[in-house]
Amino acid sequence: MDGLLRYLKKPSDTTEINEVNKEILTAKVFVATQVGCVREHNEDNYYVDELGIRTDENEMLTGELLLDKRRVFAVCDGMGGEEFGEVASLISVNILGLYTESIRAAVQDEINETVNRYASAANNEICEMVRQRHAHQSGSTLAMICMDNNDVNVYNIGDSRVYILQNGALFQITEDQTLALKKLRANIYTEEEAKNSPDTHTITSFLGVDNRGIGPKAVPSGYFPTSHMTMMICSDGLTDMCEDDEIQEILNEDNENPANALVERALEHGGIDNTTCIVIRV
Repeated sequence: MDGLLRYLKKPSDTTEINEVNKEILTAKVFVATQVGCVREHNEDNYYVDELGIRTDENEMLTGELLLDKRRVFAVCDGMGGEEFGEVASLISVNILGLYTESIRAAVQDEINETVNRYASAANNEICEMVRQRHAHQSGSTLAMICMDNNDVNVYNIGDSRVYILQNGALFQITEDQTLALKKLRANIYTEEEAKNSPDTHTITSFLGVDNRGIGPKAVPSGYFPTSHMTMMICSDGLTDMCEDDEIQEILNEDNENPANALVERALEHGGIDNTTCIVIRV
């Protein structure tokens, strides 16, 4: 994390850089999602600004987006059984589509509040779905990047993750919201115990967790200047199957679709869960 902190700059630094360099950056976007080798249906979903959401159980796509305005990217991992989990993640990305223009229009000081309004709306819609279908519980994680020509904002709820590749080294930006991490912080678990505990899959916050109409807060991981870099969003179907050093190795390779290369590697290792990955190269 220290290497990542050295990479982060104050917002004023960003402004100075972009006042001098008026180049509009382009983001190359790579997406892949797979059911995996065990599950029958894909409960993951993704949202890519202008490119859309998942339309098939297994798919991949590529595209380019000018960063002349704030772009929104997200991965949502549904839970609550195959039927309800798939619906929960679909609700999450559909509601995000409705809030994208508000997130795009927000000034930097208002982005957190706007993202949390989205999170509350998605949470409430999922809770209403659960009530109507008489389900026990359902929900979805969220890992999201908001990026324009100046700044990158990162958010998460649950255990889907955002990473950055800096000078060939991979850093996890988000922090998992799991019982295992809480026990690690409380000195109940060692790092090794936390890593191997079933509590790693007990999520302490997710969209759909709060039926009081308030909703969970999306955890901001700070913001930093946009530059020529690689970022990745993924569900735990990838990180459960691949260690960070393996992910780093693949992201440093010259793959036609690095997101698909990562998903395929997860399948090679057993693919016990749905796996979804978005790679953004600027």
